[in-house]
Amino acid sequence: MHDGTYLSYLGLTELETKVLKSIFTLAPQLKKNYTLIPAEQIEHADLILVNGDDPTAIRTWNDLRQNNRLLSSLMLTDSAELAGSASTIQRPIRVQKLIAALENLIDQSSLDFDDVKSEPSALGILVVDDSFPVRKYMEHKLGELAEFPINLSFATSGEEAIYKAARHDYDLVFLDVMMEGVDGYKVCKQIKADNGAYVVMLTSKKSPFDKVRGTMSGCDAYITKPPADDRLADELAKSLARRKEQFAQIARAQ
Repeated sequence: MHDGTYLSYLGLTELETKVLKSIFTLAPQLKKNYTLIPAEQIEHADLILVNGDDPTAIRTWNDLRQNNRLLSSLMLTDSAELAGSASTIQRPIRVQKLIAALENLIDQSSLDFDDVKSEPSALGILVVDDSFPVRKYMEHKLGELAEFPINLSFATSGEEAIYKAARHDYDLVFLDVMMEGVDGYKVCKQIKADNGAYVVMLTSKKSPFDKVRGTMSGCDAYITKPPADDRLADELAKSLARRKEQFAQIARAQ
């Protein structure tokens, strides 16, 4: 992961841009987790603060989103009604408003498995990644691709992944490699030792050496970012087939 999530802006007024830069200068809690980059480098952003009242900015945002699967947005608007959602804030920009909105986005992306009203027959999936945009993308994409009920859970670190995987029988784990603290290779070995869950490495590391390391750590599949829809759909289908076979074996044993 790079130094913080890259945050940029689109369609803001000159004054709003100055305020945004001032907020990042004065709020160390933001600088710890986010790196503000200029609009000229917006193609490198993970998260964009968009002027939600500017049609041109919205069109540009939609164009960017089509070309970057892992891009997320935070809308800035004059409307009090629109500002009620977790991904929208009302003008003017203020330190606490921005911090609260970013925290809300992270909370939305970090659903705890224990708090989800799960269906017993649903496929249990754990997504492990320290990047907020990746978690949001996987939340959206897996929900879109799955043609059956799924229970999604998220972990933002290797330590959290090991803790959750030891307490829940996940059918499928999507696991990032490069994370602060315990890396994905060590997490995979621990998960395999604990309960043998099916693990798919989901990483930007593409070299043959990295794939060998993934295999040696015990992963069952290796997918590079950004993941193709057919690869994700294939892993979902295979996980569902494994679950059905497990149920069939239990039924035969009875």
